[in-house]
Amino acid sequence: MKDILQYLEDTQVWIYLLLGLVGGVSLRKLYLAWEELRSAVFGLEREKAQRSLSISLTVVILLAMLAAAEYVLVNFISLEVPAGSSLATPTLDLLATPSPMVETSEALLVTEEAETQPTLTAPATEGCIPGEIEWLSPESGGEISGKVDLVGVINVANLGFFKYEFSQPGSDAWVTIAAGNADSLQIPEEETVKQFTGVWNTEQLALGDYLLRLVVTDNQNQLLPICVIPVRVISP
Repeated sequence: MKDILQYLEDTQVWIYLLLGLVGGVSLRKLYLAWEELRSAVFGLEREKAQRSLSISLTVVILLAMLAAAEYVLVNFISLEVPAGSSLATPTLDLLATPSPMVETSEALLVTEEAETQPTLTAPATEGCIPGEIEWLSPESGGEISGKVDLVGVINVANLGFFKYEFSQPGSDAWVTIAAGNADSLQIPEEETVKQFTGVWNTEQLALGDYLLRLVVTDNQNQLLPICVIPVRVISP
């Protein structure tokens, strides 16, 4: 379900454009059918015009319902669906140079072998803007375990949408933890900037290094700097 909502979110611009294009054609046909019905004299002509009018009106109503469903799913339903615990499986690149470490979905499970393996070195914090787009908890390079309380700052004008995700260093597969919009933010007591809170359950992850990123867009769907910090999952 979360994957379907994510796809609808990523392609919403194209979906609206397609619905608008088809809707424009259907509205034109609806208008022509209406004019034809008004000018029809004979019964057969009126019957044909009435049929065309009914078909065009049905298509217009259906397109309006699809557009409304897309809006509700992307802006409301997707915020209520919790992020699943499923982990992303990297895509095999046949042209890439073989790596000494093979990533598999099983490597993300907690095992005794994972505890004895050396962890990857995570890169330094990047893209974060203090007071505007940044992580407050956990701290960059911090060690975490179990269910982790997440706190971040999003203090930008014309906020449209935000989400926070995790991945392993060197992997392009990001798993969404949760998402929200301007209504999801709050200003805590004795604070002056807008913040969000969430929970990240790391109990099913392999011990080692991970990247935690905060993705923010404005209300024009323009991507703002992506705040990425390294963290390390350890035994509870």
